[in-house]
Amino acid sequence: MSRAVEAPWWAVRYEAMAGIDPVFAGVVDTAAEAQVDLVQRLLDLVDSDRIVDVGCGGGRHSILLQERGFDVTGVDLSPRLLRLARENWESRNQGRKGPTWMPGDMRWLPASGPFDAALLLDHTFGVFEDDGDHLRTLTGIIDQLRADGRVVCELLNPYYWAHHNVTRHHPPGSLADDMDVVRTYRFDAQRGRVEDRVTVMGRGQRYELPVQSLRCWTPVEIVSLFKAAGFRRVTVHGSEGWDVPEEPLPVHPEESVFLWAVAEL
Repeated sequence: MSRAVEAPWWAVRYEAMAGIDPVFAGVVDTAAEAQVDLVQRLLDLVDSDRIVDVGCGGGRHSILLQERGFDVTGVDLSPRLLRLARENWESRNQGRKGPTWMPGDMRWLPASGPFDAALLLDHTFGVFEDDGDHLRTLTGIIDQLRADGRVVCELLNPYYWAHHNVTRHHPPGSLADDMDVVRTYRFDAQRGRVEDRVTVMGRGQRYELPVQSLRCWTPVEIVSLFKAAGFRRVTVHGSEGWDVPEEPLPVHPEESVFLWAVAEL
């Protein structure tokens, strides 16, 4: 049986995107800089904090945090994406000590803690059909955190998505230099999930990627989920439309595309 059949849809999707063009696996760009800036504020990080980037993909957040002086471990299920993360680090920091890259399933993190903080960014959290797996992910992270550890999680806002089924066209130059990208988002109210269908056209070919289906929770459900896992204090912030805010914002049901949850032990 081929790996594509055995692998979960998210590994197939993200590896397929990286195969078309590494830019689709996540690059160090202004958006990643803005995310890391906000993460530092939300987690109140201090020099030399140990951080685990769960579902690190191509490593764009791990790389930025390591460059800023933190001790970072990036964990991802895909060896192919971890190789890309190493290459991305070397292209920017040849010869310098980079993050530790570790293969692993987010539900059963490899024992490498204790960490001061954990990250779940760029649609890492919400991929499972069974909420028990999401709870298991959080309890596994707790096992790897210090007694006062904290986590930040980027999520989709169901209040927004319930009213914003949308198709977005990204012309050549906006995501990839020579390819058109069309993304169609649909909200499944029965399952509480946002589906994202991606079509890439260019270089004489058309690519239809595996559908991304992400669970989304209301702020009160997020608080309940994180507290059920064992976190003591949970706060949920909003976004400025599609943009990462410079400072923590309250959730706006009609404008916050994303939610930022911060949980502390």
